Amino acid sequence: MKKSLFVQAALLALVMMVLSVAAVAAADELVIAGIYKMGDATWFIQEGKASQEVVEAAGGKFMYMDAGTDGGTYMTLIDTAIAQQVDGVLTCTPDQNLSQATVDKLAEAGIPVIAVDDALQDADGNLLAPWVGIDAYNIGKNVGEWAAEYIAENNLAEDDSFAIMLLTADTISSVAPRTTGQLEAIKAAFPEFEDSRIFRADHDTSAELGNTAAAAIITGNPQFSKWLVLGVSDEGAQGAARALESAGVAEGSMVVGLGGYLAPEEFAKEDSPFKAAAYFSAKGVGGTAAEALIAFIKDGTEIPERYAVSAVIVEPDDNLEEIMPEYTIEK
Repeated sequence: MKKSLFVQAALLALVMMVLSVAAVAAADELVIAGIYKMGDATWFIQEGKASQEVVEAAGGKFMYMDAGTDGGTYMTLIDTAIAQQVDGVLTCTPDQNLSQATVDKLAEAGIPVIAVDDALQDADGNLLAPWVGIDAYNIGKNVGEWAAEYIAENNLAEDDSFAIMLLTADTISSVAPRTTGQLEAIKAAFPEFEDSRIFRADHDTSAELGNTAAAAIITGNPQFSKWLVLGVSDEGAQGAARALESAGVAEGSMVVGLGGYLAPEEFAKEDSPFKAAAYFSAKGVGGTAAEALIAFIKDGTEIPERYAVSAVIVEPDDNLEEIMPEYTIEK
């Protein structure tokens, strides 16, 4: 009986030791949280996927979190990441006014953070944490130059039925320069183009509010039947495309997206006015940010203060499978 009890005790001790080792291994696993302002959007899904691939390749775990554009939810997710003792955070805040609170909470917990897409910044626009995103102004400028060529080729500058709509998001620091670049390029090409034929439709970059903002401009100005709509996101551009269709002015109009992730879907629609987009890679943002964060955590490699990716204009006749394989619709 005593021998049996001894064996049972030994087995129990062995099991406890194995469980203890497993717990230590789990505790030592690299864990990165990705907290995104609009986690159900294609861009952030692809960006998170790119970060996840990098983290898992490094032997770690990636936690994808969706703030649903809500500041309160976002701060709760920051607290959740801290409570779970993650090793690092990649984040795009739904409200840049929460930048200081984000940085302070994570700094107190000793957790490094990189802002993706929208910077964590102070009231003067100074970065509070490293940032990885797109070269907003120059991408906007490239779109504006493409738009100027479109206007010239179709003799629209002197067409009284033609107007330009800029889909804007002026309260988002990473987005506003996109519109600035677009407008400056068009004005440089057509300095005499009347301001009365240029409209700004402000939204939050979502398809729903892009549709609402664009529809208000279109229906409020029935004298224009040909529109050139320049987006600051693909979702907003998609919403504007639906607004043009609903108003019966899609034919003869053109919508240009920004991101490119919805372009294959729109290009596949025969009558969609969404016929161009500035494509930039979510992998270029998500993958780069994850690599920089892991290098800092593992080796202490300094994280660059800023890293910006560039873009290329895509149209329906381009080889999308080659240019943007992560977004191409499977045939």
